[in-house]
Amino acid sequence: MTTRTPQISSQTRDPDTLIRDLPIRDAASWNALSVDVLSLERDAVGRETPLHQAPLRDALGRDAPSQTSPAGERGRRRVRRPVGARWGLAAAAVVQVIMSIGLSSTAFQDEALYLDAGHQIIASWLHGTPTAEDFGSYFSGSPYVYPPLGALVDAVGGLAAARLLSLAFGVMTTVLIAAVGRALYGRTAGVAGAGAFVLSGPVLFISHFATYDAMALMLLVGGLATGLRAADLMRSARAGACAVIAGCLLAGAVVTKYVAVLFVPSAVVLMLMVARRPFRPPGILPAPAPPPEDQAARQGPSARRQLVLVAGMILGMACVAGAWLGLSGTGQLHGLVTTTLSRRAVGPTSAMEVTGRGLALAAPTLVVAVAGLLIAMRRQRRPGLAAALLLSSLLPIVFQARSGELTSLHKHVAFGLAFAAPLAGAGVVALLDRIGVYDPRHSLTTRILAASLVGVVLLAGGARGAQDLFRVWADSRPLTDLLRTQVRFGSGHYLVEESEVPRYYLRDVTAPWQWNGTYFFYYRDPGNGTVYTGTAAYRRALNDRYFDIVVLRFGPSADLDWRIRDILQDRVKYRQIARLPEPGGWSVWRRAES
Repeated sequence: MTTRTPQISSQTRDPDTLIRDLPIRDAASWNALSVDVLSLERDAVGRETPLHQAPLRDALGRDAPSQTSPAGERGRRRVRRPVGARWGLAAAAVVQVIMSIGLSSTAFQDEALYLDAGHQIIASWLHGTPTAEDFGSYFSGSPYVYPPLGALVDAVGGLAAARLLSLAFGVMTTVLIAAVGRALYGRTAGVAGAGAFVLSGPVLFISHFATYDAMALMLLVGGLATGLRAADLMRSARAGACAVIAGCLLAGAVVTKYVAVLFVPSAVVLMLMVARRPFRPPGILPAPAPPPEDQAARQGPSARRQLVLVAGMILGMACVAGAWLGLSGTGQLHGLVTTTLSRRAVGPTSAMEVTGRGLALAAPTLVVAVAGLLIAMRRQRRPGLAAALLLSSLLPIVFQARSGELTSLHKHVAFGLAFAAPLAGAGVVALLDRIGVYDPRHSLTTRILAASLVGVVLLAGGARGAQDLFRVWADSRPLTDLLRTQVRFGSGHYLVEESEVPRYYLRDVTAPWQWNGTYFFYYRDPGNGTVYTGTAAYRRALNDRYFDIVVLRFGPSADLDWRIRDILQDRVKYRQIARLPEPGGWSVWRRAES
């Protein structure tokens, strides 16, 4: 019996309509039809390729197995990835590198703190030198993961090298974002989502910021991408191995920065949704029937795949958590609780203000993601998945609005944008399709201009936002240059508001124990041994002329500054030697000679 292939008009352009109207009943009908159909398949850069010249793709955008050649019977035929996808992703990475390197300033307080802590920890490992502080008690991430790594790079190339390390993490995150988007919505949406992710201000900021944020985000997205791969695999052994790796990466993200735990449930839910029912991304034609062995595996219950996924991730997470606590001790759990789980806001802010600032930082990526959600709901293409992505992207805003905390909001928003980006990529592709960018009847120049316009709008907002974030703190060079003439190694004590910055820059001429900040201090009276804490400790130490140098700027700790200012004005005890201009505005006192 001869299979008759239906004739399709060349005017039929919608793949979904084309497939719905065709009486395809088996693989033989599909193979006969695939040569004759005149509709077009969109590739990764919006270019349209005749279907009979394009490689077939399966439901998750992978190369479909060939059934017309012996090679296809032995396994999937290797088909070259479209050049446009590689160039599109490379262009996004280049933009990220150029825009991030353009951000420049002296070290921020957090950067100085983590890098200096890393140097102290490495010294304790090599020489047994005790650290000046118990970093694990108040760090919002393990002090034994990123700080030593950042310090090693800092020892080679200084702050610039440490920031380049974060940029490397950021570029890798962009590549992983494209992989997540490809798994959820297809290759074109994956590349577009990576572009939307790169062109946001918070992402550009942490990509050139020497803290553990970029590393934690890379591990988080890497765990999600690997978990989605495990959910897609049909063989339990390979899926289990990928699930274990995904669990290790997710746990590693949490250990690196504790706030990543907020996104782990979202990542797991997304993996389980994909494992439950693999789906065909919009605009991708169905593949031929898989080989018999894969077809039998796919017919297994989805619950089995979900069980393998969950078991593998739990095993991976347990291994990382056990190694972390076993090697570095349980003292860090106090830092996890105080900095993340039950954090007290410093300078509480109204929930409305926190929400407004968070949404402003997330836009315009979030706006495009909302458009992607609306399109998914309208076309009924896994709206539950789209809703999960959008809600996950809003988690840091909701979490910090509830606590009234503005600190690190911009960095946490970048974590949320990692979930909004794949949805934004699907939205961008759908919007460009709506205005006819993929229509070959439109000139190539018109299509390029339309796509470029979207990129320029996103880039302008992202670049401006990143520049504004890098201008929050003042240039510390005037202060460090002045202090370099006043400090001595191993002799003297220095009270400095935001002491982490000069301690980092002057670690070659001072010891860590010589520096004290304005957030916490205890003082033991040398006469009677009485221990003082809080404001009383500062006042008692100043009255005893304990500090050789005092630097205040009436900024974050202005309340304390005003409480001790009267002692500093006593010329018998201290004398002001400098008043640096704004925006730093530091006032410097030196102990009066007796």
